[in-house]
Amino acid sequence: MTLLDDSQVLGNAAPMGATSSSTNPFLAGNMAPVDVETTAVNLTITGTLPAELCGRYLRNGPNPVTQPDPATYHWFTGTGMVHGISLRDGRAEWYRNRWVRNDEVAATLGESAPPNPWPADHMSFSANTNVIGFAGRTLALVEGGAPPVELDDELATVAISDLDGSLPYSFSAHPKLDAATGELHVMAYYWGWGNRVQYLVVGTDGRVRATRDIELPGSPMIHDTAITERYALVFDLPVLFDMEAAMAGSLPYRWFHDYQPRIGLVPRDDAPDGVAGNPHGDVQWFNIDPCYIFHPLNAYDEITPDGGRRVVLDAVRHPKMFDTERRGPNEGRPRLDRWVLDLDSGSVSTSTLDDHPQEFPRIREDLVGRRHRYGYTAGLGSGLSQDTLCRIDTTTGTVVRRTDNDRMGYGEPVFIPRDGSTAEDDGWVMALRHDRDTDRSDLCVFSADALADDPVAVVHLPVRVPNGFHGNWIAEN
Repeated sequence: MTLLDDSQVLGNAAPMGATSSSTNPFLAGNMAPVDVETTAVNLTITGTLPAELCGRYLRNGPNPVTQPDPATYHWFTGTGMVHGISLRDGRAEWYRNRWVRNDEVAATLGESAPPNPWPADHMSFSANTNVIGFAGRTLALVEGGAPPVELDDELATVAISDLDGSLPYSFSAHPKLDAATGELHVMAYYWGWGNRVQYLVVGTDGRVRATRDIELPGSPMIHDTAITERYALVFDLPVLFDMEAAMAGSLPYRWFHDYQPRIGLVPRDDAPDGVAGNPHGDVQWFNIDPCYIFHPLNAYDEITPDGGRRVVLDAVRHPKMFDTERRGPNEGRPRLDRWVLDLDSGSVSTSTLDDHPQEFPRIREDLVGRRHRYGYTAGLGSGLSQDTLCRIDTTTGTVVRRTDNDRMGYGEPVFIPRDGSTAEDDGWVMALRHDRDTDRSDLCVFSADALADDPVAVVHLPVRVPNGFHGNWIAEN
């Protein structure tokens, strides 16, 4: 085959049958995987793409490389596939999608296994959850014991990574970048460790520079973390490792009704005041009402007028998770809540910022760990279908929702600041959009302060991008 324009593709197919009408909802509709790797160039654009947007928008998600069993398939266990769109000088240069290789994926596709520095018995799951740019590398990420996977600029797998020999074992799908220090903060877990998690700090050189083990009463699934200038947060919630589920071939985590949910504040070793001179002090725990948190919007430290110390956490709250539905996250309406943790009294207060069903919350990334005002989320329709794009003003409570029509559904929004911007909402919001009528996807670019207006640009893709998880804008250096 030859490389062609935006209506023609170069493909690498996998041995998989059609699943768009599967009885498993996480294999049907736009949850259904695609079975070919595509390269398309010179993509069609409607509107005017801002010329300063030079870089790659990347998005990762589960896309089984072989036909899974609908009876046992869990959305979180699908083979990783990264989708990418390269933008430069007002043009959309290319779209690519590539499976994230490990030994199993490479063998299925008839390829040699990627280089792997880990022992043969180390978990090496095809990273399917997030994709970031850090320390000059593109890394596909997953949680639960598997390491990152390094990709090249065109999304080919380079190697399974151990961060230059510095990673002790497990990583996370959701490291948090502190823009002030340029370092990543990671909360890693692995069922084989038993009742503990590991807090990691990755330096600007891409190597782990600090680790701390944290003992817990159970073995929870910790999908994400949040940071403030002084603390990293541990979400010790009632989704725990379950050997029976593991032996049944399903996701080995389920809801435990009698497990006390809580949030822990772990002192950072680089806090501006050393957290009262006790950077490696005890974790302070706060009991909360039963829920599950996949994704925080953000957290920050706050000093009250009378000198009280608090941590404010905004996050999407699920009422429970993997209790009756074991194939994916569909256990009630997720809403955006606020928890205020009082460090002096040990008390917690909660409120709801927005009760519209939503997920995948994002802010302007250079405000991670610091006070924010605006958040952007993907509103959810029935059955976790992509739906409304939301902009929440956490100060006034005003919410702007964008629902084009029944044809369109939006995925996770990503904020990109304008060059030299100072106002929090001075920038663009990018999101993938699926057109149910054409069964193709677009990358939409909106002005962040005018989400209800028409997008400033729409990059039209010649293919469908299945509903997936997380991605980021990786600007060209």
